[in-house]
Amino acid sequence: MYSLLLLGMASCRQAEEVQPGGGYGVLELDLQREGVPRVATRAIDDDLALTILDAQGDVVRQYAAGTVPQKILFENEGQYTLQAYTENQETWKNDRGGKGSGCYYAETVITMEFDTQLRATLRVPMKNYAATLALPDYFDDLFPSYTFTLSDGNRTVTVTEGEKAYFDVADGGFSYALRATNTDGRTSSHSAIRYTEVEVGKLYTVHYDYDTDANTGGVLIEITDNMENHDDDVPL
Repeated sequence: MYSLLLLGMASCRQAEEVQPGGGYGVLELDLQREGVPRVATRAIDDDLALTILDAQGDVVRQYAAGTVPQKILFENEGQYTLQAYTENQETWKNDRGGKGSGCYYAETVITMEFDTQLRATLRVPMKNYAATLALPDYFDDLFPSYTFTLSDGNRTVTVTEGEKAYFDVADGGFSYALRATNTDGRTSSHSAIRYTEVEVGKLYTVHYDYDTDANTGGVLIEITDNMENHDDDVPL
């Protein structure tokens, strides 16, 4: 679910990087959320925090989001676990008035040795998924008022076109329903429909369109998914 690329280990020979009486290792990180456009000049995603555990599971370093350095000094050799994550692990469902937000997490194990520099690229995937609404052209002209709801069985949220709501895959999918009032004041609604084929890291778009065949109920519904999530509507 995540990708770690060790680009190589090189001897640290610069005089300013040598401690008298002993060696150490340097970890150089490229840390980014998966599927989110990155700034070309930034090696560390400011929305990611980092915790480093030793082989015994004790925390040896911890950095809040926006403070993770590109280079980290290790004074002891051995194996370490890197945990990279957004800081909303327990709160993401409550973000944005209950609509939720993208939650990212990955961990991997590295081995540090004295007098070496390890370069690592870690892509951190989203652990939940999102759903949104797309309406046909001129919909607002024909239906000046509408309500679109999404529910995973535990949470029910209302979103407008283009807004995202985030859910947990473990809840088994989402239900969606549209209720709209036309220019004559008549309200139409469809029963909630359940969609269960959900995967982490995807954005599901519920597309509504007009249908000229009255036997189908006058509306076409299509759901598409996209692995390239761009969560630029809300900072984490």
